[in-house]
Amino acid sequence: MINKIGLVFIILTTFINATDKNDILKFYKEKNYRKTCLKAGDLYQKYKSDEEFLNIYAHSCLEVDMINRTILPIVKLYKSAEARENAAYFATILYQKKLLYHALVDDVDISYINLPKTKYILSIIFNKFVSGDYDYRNSAYWFNDDDNNEITYKLSIELHQKVKKIFLRTYKNGKITKVRTYW
Repeated sequence: MINKIGLVFIILTTFINATDKNDILKFYKEKNYRKTCLKAGDLYQKYKSDEEFLNIYAHSCLEVDMINRTILPIVKLYKSAEARENAAYFATILYQKKLLYHALVDDVDISYINLPKTKYILSIIFNKFVSGDYDYRNSAYWFNDDDNNEITYKLSIELHQKVKKIFLRTYKNGKITKVRTYW
């Protein structure tokens, strides 16, 4: 009896959580990027040859700063010129994140590195870091926003759940408005 109840529960749970590409597109159009990123990861094997799906997957993950999740779509985006361009964009940001982490955690000089620039916030911070366009105080790097003098960014390494992580905090008029975490 208990085994039958457990089986029914598993079947119902699977049915309720079932997601397909249409759900992914719906989440994406609603700009529910976190849900899109997470659910697309669950469906990756099913749609790993579908470039539209892969682009939506990677873009959604980037929108919610889940940069590591772009790895799977990056390697499969190669069939069209647009897909390769997008893959290069996602890979650039992933590479910048990894280099920034390496520089901050291991105290490695990356000032000689020249990579493409993107409008993604971590890419902007990476380029400012490499060019030395920051103030270093209280064990953190401080950056000014080029477009809005009310906005500043604080970049630091902190131990979180026994792992050193990059924290990028956005401040507007001295108050935190967003915290991003990378490793």
